[in-house]
Amino acid sequence: MRTWIKVAVTAAVLGGVLVGADRIALSMAQSRAADELAGRQGISGRPSVAIDDFPFLTDLIDKKLGSVHLSAAQMQLTGGGRSFQLQDFSAQLNGVQVDDGLRSATVDSGHGSGRISYQEVQSLMGLDARTSIAYGGPGQLKVGYEVLGQRITTTVKLRTQGNQVLVAGVGDLPGVGALPGVSGMVSSAIGSKSFTLQGLPVGLNLDQVAPQPDGLQLSFQGSKVHLVG
Repeated sequence: MRTWIKVAVTAAVLGGVLVGADRIALSMAQSRAADELAGRQGISGRPSVAIDDFPFLTDLIDKKLGSVHLSAAQMQLTGGGRSFQLQDFSAQLNGVQVDDGLRSATVDSGHGSGRISYQEVQSLMGLDARTSIAYGGPGQLKVGYEVLGQRITTTVKLRTQGNQVLVAGVGDLPGVGALPGVSGMVSSAIGSKSFTLQGLPVGLNLDQVAPQPDGLQLSFQGSKVHLVG
């Protein structure tokens, strides 16, 4: 009986040591990956990297990780001929094939999200000081436009075409905006606007845009993308 107890205790201790070693290796790998990504692929500063694998060492030997989660407070993108900040970027990458030093990886599939302030959206679309943009309710932006010395308020919906964001339609134009000629002028000034995003995060592509109270939420997707390296 005592022999079995000793065997059980020894197995428990060895199991604890192996699990501890696995978790230490995981922590080191996450830190190494964050260092490799810092300041690269548009990431501003050092991102947070979380590898969701257990046992990690077995997967590392096979050089294939189940999933990796990335997050960064800011990313540098370009669009409309200028640079701007994508806020609160987060991405889930699945099926990550890594090299020996965790310096590069290929990803089977991934999705992510980030946010652009409405001030940035206004600038990216090339709207002048006569125009203001704010949240207009689910799926809509509220647009204020000055014409004939008066302020007209309407709503617009956005859509995506590849990595381009376009105005899908302009809502009703009440008051002076409904006058003949004014409606067409406003629709032309606002409805023709668009911008194209470049340098998208970690090889993902733009999928959808959704107006939110704190800014324009962007969703990304991608497959067979290359990460770092």
